[in-house]
Amino acid sequence: MKLVTGYKSDRGNTRKVNQDAVVLKQISYRGKSFIILAVCDGIGGLEHGEVASALAVRRIEEWFDEVAGWLDIIETDGELVYSHLKDLAEECNELVRECRVTMQMETGSTMSLLMVLRDTYYIIQVGDSRVYRYRGRVLEQLTEDASVSRMKNGRMKQYLDNYLGKQDTLWFTENTGRLQEGDILLVCSDGLYHHLSVEDIRELEKEMRNRRKTCIACAELIKRVMQRGERDNITVGIVAG
Repeated sequence: MKLVTGYKSDRGNTRKVNQDAVVLKQISYRGKSFIILAVCDGIGGLEHGEVASALAVRRIEEWFDEVAGWLDIIETDGELVYSHLKDLAEECNELVRECRVTMQMETGSTMSLLMVLRDTYYIIQVGDSRVYRYRGRVLEQLTEDASVSRMKNGRMKQYLDNYLGKQDTLWFTENTGRLQEGDILLVCSDGLYHHLSVEDIRELEKEMRNRRKTCIACAELIKRVMQRGERDNITVGIVAG
């Protein structure tokens, strides 16, 4: 299955700094691909969330290059690479924790980390960025938000309960599955999904599957949610079959 990828990130209409960070890396051989797509959203309520998200993305990029040096796309066992991906998540957490201690900086980041090897996807989830799968004209969330509800000033509000750098020991949720022809995987920060609809994907799915137009489709999604009033940073990445 040939896979098309693309991404776009925007600081949005009101924020001065883009605390989102994104990484997309892909190598292909004989119609098979090894892909990493991650969206990290710096925690807005903490100091310099963009530092944490940048640290995580930089390490993910390095990890991909390291693995690509020994990976056989056709033969290597996906579960073996997945075990290394879990170690990577721990490393990202350690980097952010070290930054908090050495720089005396309150910082942290979400991380929605997607790996695709051949026809299988693997997801590691920390925080409330999300991974979706679009299949058969249905949009399904594949990740769980790490958030809790609390009362504040007489209103129920959502608070992030887990993120990179929050504590020494990282906990994360996992998901794996098989890709089918026509699937679209979408990874995004919360700035996108608050105003996203399945109709947006349906209207743009042809562009998402067009190698020359995938990034244009990502930009169009961002434009639409900004027009609907989104005030946060917005990031979206796509893997389309």
